[in-house]
Amino acid sequence: MKKWFLVFVGLGLWTTQVFSLENDFPKIKPTGFAKVRYTVDTTAGVKDGFSIAQARLGLKGDIAKDISFAFSLEGTNVDTNNNKALYDAYIDIKSIPYFSARIGQFKYKFALEQCISDTDLELINKSDVVSNLVKPTRDIGVEVSKKFSLKSIKSDCSVVVVNGSGSNQADENDYKSIVGRVIITPLKCFNVGGSVYDGKTGVSAVTKDRTGFEAKYELEKLLCKAEYIFGKDDAIKKEGYYATVGYTVITSCVLLARYDVWDSSLKTVGEKNSRWTVGVNYFLDKNVLLRNNYERKTESPSIKNDLIMSELQVKF
Repeated sequence: MKKWFLVFVGLGLWTTQVFSLENDFPKIKPTGFAKVRYTVDTTAGVKDGFSIAQARLGLKGDIAKDISFAFSLEGTNVDTNNNKALYDAYIDIKSIPYFSARIGQFKYKFALEQCISDTDLELINKSDVVSNLVKPTRDIGVEVSKKFSLKSIKSDCSVVVVNGSGSNQADENDYKSIVGRVIITPLKCFNVGGSVYDGKTGVSAVTKDRTGFEAKYELEKLLCKAEYIFGKDDAIKKEGYYATVGYTVITSCVLLARYDVWDSSLKTVGEKNSRWTVGVNYFLDKNVLLRNNYERKTESPSIKNDLIMSELQVKF
């Protein structure tokens, strides 16, 4: 993996030098980030220790005035299969009248937390409902999106058609998954929205449906956001929700708290659990972030499985 990272960095620098002498395009630059984590796990038999939580490297840039691309590799990507490290590989086309289009392998737009960049997540772990119902996080297909305003009300709409099999995978059936998301911003600091996912997975084309609702309020130092997602996999119905509050004490320090609930089967008793997460984020630099989280989980029957985590993230 190391040699591939070096190859892509070198390729990005070389193409930038060669082509920039002739014209304005292409404009290509390397991108990436890494997260190193130390975890104290109170679960019986689990050892504490360091880990590479994520490590991603890629290229992105403009090929022409209205065409751009992104390409990245990630060795820690849990969505990959057969040791394929390809993460993102897509082309954005902005010259289509009234719309923008994206084609390739990308993070489809469903739910608020899914749409946030991994480097911008407030807490170390995603909410249980998003982790369980919005996966795999990448798929192969095409997306059409549009932003428009009606007087003072702004909106952002997108429709995605993907295989439904996840990243680096061919379609497993004759059906395509349809994903739609609408965000409305009635106030500059407040937006609400909803998402739907209608698809079938696997060779036997098992039903995979998702419906989500979200809200976010962000004003100066205060952040409040919440989501609810309902899912159906074949005959099994699932749901969950979370609410997150954050407050910027000083420019470099943010205090956070989240409460999330996850029920993996609405018909089965004892499948519902909840979790409190509190965190302190400290920015050593605009590109260097130290996250500190404590997770307290509640389930029935109760077990000892709380987590204490510290994670250092660097990005470029």
